[in-house]
Amino acid sequence: MRNIIISGSASGIGQACREKFETMGDRVIGIDIRDAQIIADLATRDGRQQAIAQVLEKTDNAVDGLILSAGVSGMQHPGDFTVSLNYFGSVDLFDGLRPAMEGRPNACAIGLVSNSSQFDIDYEDPMVLALLEGDEDKCREMIVELDRGAGYRYAKHALARAIRRRASEWGPLGVRINAIVPGMTETPMVASLKEDPEVGPMLDMLPIPLGRRGTAAEMAGVITFMLSEDASYVHGMMMWVDGGTDAAIRPDRF
Repeated sequence: MRNIIISGSASGIGQACREKFETMGDRVIGIDIRDAQIIADLATRDGRQQAIAQVLEKTDNAVDGLILSAGVSGMQHPGDFTVSLNYFGSVDLFDGLRPAMEGRPNACAIGLVSNSSQFDIDYEDPMVLALLEGDEDKCREMIVELDRGAGYRYAKHALARAIRRRASEWGPLGVRINAIVPGMTETPMVASLKEDPEVGPMLDMLPIPLGRRGTAAEMAGVITFMLSEDASYVHGMMMWVDGGTDAAIRPDRF
């Protein structure tokens, strides 16, 4: 029986993953601010350290799969909170739990980024660099000067790069790490954004060649594959699961 750790397990894609792995017979340990085996606020340093300590205790330092899906929309939350949860809430758990994944057969960690994280982002932007340097206090100070929603874009872009950067270090340790890049997905977060008079019309303008939004179950299906033996050579990858949106917007860039 595998030990599968899922942050953001109480709703959306995280909940779909929890249900999927439970039906497969895995032992799932959820982390969330409610309705989870581990209650922790991953937007705070203390909350992240408490979550790591509890995971290690509950699994006896043996983690087979790590799925970090906890996150919020930057359009509905303060920027400093958004970067702390969406970026540091993932990278700190990646690094804190990686030792518990070493030596486990086909161990794999998955981070959820966003297809919007690649649109119109300067790779050398000071905010991006501060995130990648791990300076949380500086990031929280900088983000308050930026526009609404900037925290989400910057955090998800930096998270994608943080995952890619870890591939070279983690591979020799026998631990895979990859990113799932969802497009528009029917989740509670997206449902609330659709009700926003400013954001809702913008969401409707996004091209989706397949003609519909994805479902949380579809995202969980891809994540299940990524943690399977069939994906044992997939490492350092960004897996786009967006119905073709990125290909429509950036057909010649990948």
